[in-house]
Order: sequence, then C-alpha cells, then structure tokens
Amino acid sequence: METEMDVSEFLMPIDEEEDSRESALRGRKLPLGLGLLLLLAVVGLLVPLIYFAVRANSKACVDGLQAQKECQELNKHLQRQLNQPQEVLHEKEAEAATCKQTVATLKDSLKKEQARVDELQGELANLNQQVDDLSEKLRRKSEDSAKDYASSFFDVFLSFFGGVVTTRVVSITRKCLKK
Repeated sequence: METEMDVSEFLMPIDEEEDSRESALRGRKLPLGLGLLLLLAVVGLLVPLIYFAVRANSKACVDGLQAQKECQELNKHLQRQLNQPQEVLHEKEAEAATCKQTVATLKDSLKKEQARVDELQGELANLNQQVDDLSEKLRRKSEDSAKDYASSFFDVFLSFFGGVVTTRVVSITRKCLKK
C-alpha cells in the first residue's frame, strides 16, 4: 500500500497541476473574450464618433453655428433696445399717475375755492344791497336836510364857535388857577 500511496502521491500533484493549468487557460480565455468584446464595443462607438466629428466640422455645420451665434447676439441687442423703451414707459406711467393725483387734488381745491367764491359773492351782493339801502336813506336825508339847511348851518356854526370859545375860556381859567 505504500507503493500505491507513493504513486498516488505522484499522481495527485499531476492532477492538481493539470487542474491549475486548465483553470489558468480558462481564466485566460475569459479575459481574451472580454477583451474582444470590449474591442468591438470601442470600434462600434468610435466609428459613429468619427462620423459625427466629421459632420460637426463640416462647412454647413460651422456656418450654422456662426449664424446661430449672430442670431443670439442680434436677439440680445434687440432685447436691450426693447428694455429701454419699456423702462421709459414705466417712468412715464409713474409720472402720469403722479399727474393724475395732482389733477384730482387740484380739482378738489378748485371746488372748495369755487364754493368760497360763491359764498363771498353772496356776501358781496348782500353788502351791495345794504350800500344801496344806505345810499337811498342818505339821499332822502339829504333832501330833508336841504330844507333844514339854514337851521342846521346855524346850529353847526354855534357849536363850532361855542366850542372854540369854551376851550379858550377853560384854558385861561387853568392858567389862572396855576398861579
């Protein structure tokens, strides 16, 4: 049995070596297949990439990109030009709102002033009527006093000279009393 063991010992390592060689070959086959598959995928993606790169750099595509860039710049310029009048419009709308408020305030003030003018005109009419009435009274009194002019002139004359004489007498009396 010892000999069989010895032989089996030698046979076992041979089987293990073969197994390891087979597994190494299988391990190499798997990465080789994977590598080929990967190579096919790269080639499959590289061909359309080259095709699109050539098309992207074609004259028509470059001209289209240039036209798009010019269009965008023109669009920005037009947008700026549009924004300026819109800003002015907003400013003018704010001014118009202020003006409308001022007009409303002035209308209110005008109504109040017109009411005051109407009131004063009424008072003026009343005062004119009073003046007319007094003028009429004075005219009548003047007519009546023209008749009594002589008597009233004499009364005024006596009042004036009587006052002057009385004042003179009082003044002399004061001087005498002071001495």
